Amino acid sequence: MQKEACYQQFLTANVNPRELKYYEYDNEATSAYVYHNSRQLINFSSNDYLGLARHPELIARSHAYAKQYGVGATSSRLVTGNLQLYQSLEAKLAEALQKPAALILGSGYQTNVSVLEALLDRRVLGGEALVFADKYAHVSLLTVTQHLCQLKRFIHNDLDHLQLLLNKHRDSTSPKFIIVESVYSMDGDIANLVRLIELAKEHNAMLYVDDAHAVGIYGAKGWGKAPEFSNDIDIIMGTFSKGLGSFGGYIGCSEIMKQYLINKCRGLIYSTGPSPAVLGAMSAAIDILPMLGPERQRLMNHSKKIRDHFDRLGLHYGNADTHIVPWIIGDAEKTLRASQLLEARGILATSIRPPTVPLGKSRIRFCLSAMHSEADIRQLIRAVEEVKELL
Repeated sequence: MQKEACYQQFLTANVNPRELKYYEYDNEATSAYVYHNSRQLINFSSNDYLGLARHPELIARSHAYAKQYGVGATSSRLVTGNLQLYQSLEAKLAEALQKPAALILGSGYQTNVSVLEALLDRRVLGGEALVFADKYAHVSLLTVTQHLCQLKRFIHNDLDHLQLLLNKHRDSTSPKFIIVESVYSMDGDIANLVRLIELAKEHNAMLYVDDAHAVGIYGAKGWGKAPEFSNDIDIIMGTFSKGLGSFGGYIGCSEIMKQYLINKCRGLIYSTGPSPAVLGAMSAAIDILPMLGPERQRLMNHSKKIRDHFDRLGLHYGNADTHIVPWIIGDAEKTLRASQLLEARGILATSIRPPTVPLGKSRIRFCLSAMHSEADIRQLIRAVEEVKELL
């Protein structure tokens, strides 16, 4: 067999293979518009929910930190890459999350994978853990749990099903973990954190909440859903790469847990620290976020208009109640066609197909931004109406 024959066979069998497209931005201070093949499109596929990726203060502080500290951390944080900058950044972050401590890592994916790998270590726990994870939890939350523990999946946001599973294992002496997202990235719906906390307490389970898609948008100062219940959530995971505009994951936790992760989390131990330029952007985002109440309200207004319009058109968007509004079409080919028709009408809205979502659940996911204008929302509404008729 040729060396790459099996990989070629995979691509041939894949009816709708993914491809990397290339986009450009102009000099406008917003990511709400992109250029593809020299044509401007309104961008409804970005995670830059507040427009901070091109915010002047983030850019300026990123430049300043790069000029002062260089463009690379030069080593792992456990070697010489732990710049003094981290001390104040993590202290500010812990205060914002209302947790005793915080830890900054690499990407959000790396954060979930490496932190959960450390938490679920059998040698430390004294045995195999029981992990109860939402069926629609992000792949980064499931990558290591599939191999390091007994993984029990409960129906998406169905906490009666979770309770049934927990009751079934009530007498188990295995350490228990509950893993959820606060806002689900493909469905735009919200977890019931109050009841999840009740179940975690009743069954002495550690509660791990991925708050990535809530950060920037929810909470009194924009720090997400989880900090509202920080005393009752063991691990709060978040990221700077979505609503906060730059890059990097973080953990809010106890001081003991922080020290444990410093000694056990391979994503921290064996990775070069984030660039000083990225730390500058993080620092600016932390300072700016509490002042962005008007932007958060604008984003909520946009999302309500889209959902109301979908209701009038009879379009299926599940239980979405956030700034992420999916148009759940079902058929993968039809969904891809819808994305192409929307692009022809100036709307960039990516089709999401299996295996990212379950079979029969293909969708167009509209990610709204505070940077979208009223005219942008009206253009989206017109385009969706036209594409619905064509489909």
